[in-house]
Amino acid sequence: MNINENYNDRNRLQELGGSDFQIAEGEPNIKGWTVKDPQGNTIGEVEELLFDPQTRKVRYIVLDLEGNYFDLDPRHVLIPIGVAELQDSDDDVILPNITADQLQALPVYEKGSLTRDTEMSVRNVFGGMGAAGAGAAAAVASRDTRDTEDFYNDPAYDEDKFYRNRPSTTGTQEGDKTIPIIKEDLNVGKREVETGATNIRTRIVERPVEEHIKLREEHVDVERRPVNRPATEADMANAKEGELNITERAEEAVVNKEARVVEEINLRKEVTEHDETIRDTVRNTEVDIDKLDPNDPRRKNVDPNAPRRPTDPNEPNNTRLREDPTDPRP
Repeated sequence: MNINENYNDRNRLQELGGSDFQIAEGEPNIKGWTVKDPQGNTIGEVEELLFDPQTRKVRYIVLDLEGNYFDLDPRHVLIPIGVAELQDSDDDVILPNITADQLQALPVYEKGSLTRDTEMSVRNVFGGMGAAGAGAAAAVASRDTRDTEDFYNDPAYDEDKFYRNRPSTTGTQEGDKTIPIIKEDLNVGKREVETGATNIRTRIVERPVEEHIKLREEHVDVERRPVNRPATEADMANAKEGELNITERAEEAVVNKEARVVEEINLRKEVTEHDETIRDTVRNTEVDIDKLDPNDPRRKNVDPNAPRRPTDPNEPNNTRLREDPTDPRP
């Protein structure tokens, strides 16, 4: 029997859509999310997820290259889950260090036609194994394909690398919860606040003033009197031609203003201190743990009669996928 025919008979990988499983509560459903490179260039969109229903581990992202930044032909290819990672805040899937040559080298994926050769081609495109790893990969391909865990024991298929930017909120087993224990501390400090202000404004005002002063004036009064007497020598001496000039004087008020400092205003700030008691409340989480009897009515979320899909007790636990309880199929 051809190894690929043998592989198809025992291939356990299924597409999540249409299966009996769904994404576990608390985990992001990345179907339909945009796939980008670290620079934000669009590579494609998550079309589907391929998972192993026995180990409940996602192995591949089915990537639709429609509208990719590298202008590659639109088609579906497989990306090992550990090669990608979730964006820490936005709903995007990031492919670090991806190149157009790697995407071009990936084989086309068609539903129901997955072979071991196809998976080997996908894993070799992303490398990470080196020359020795390539020989080991060839040895894995030649073994009985029932030993698939040897093949997936590679960092390219490490789910934890994919989810590391968004840690799981479901715990290590389905139904586990994480309760944060919170404690508040009261920190009292000081800061300066404005409690008031003093505004000082100066302005110039005018007021009328009045002072009394006596002023003296001189006036020349000319009086002519008729006389009839003999002229004396003095009269003859004064009887000469000439001109007599008599000056008239008067006093006038002289106003002089002098500015004088009559008062000073001194400004200073007085600093006082007082004690104040701060009263407030702080919170912290207290946890009460009660062990419940199987018949305790408080066990509201446990249905002991709920049917469960049989699983191998030796299978490793995985929180990424869980069975769909609403699925009517057996």
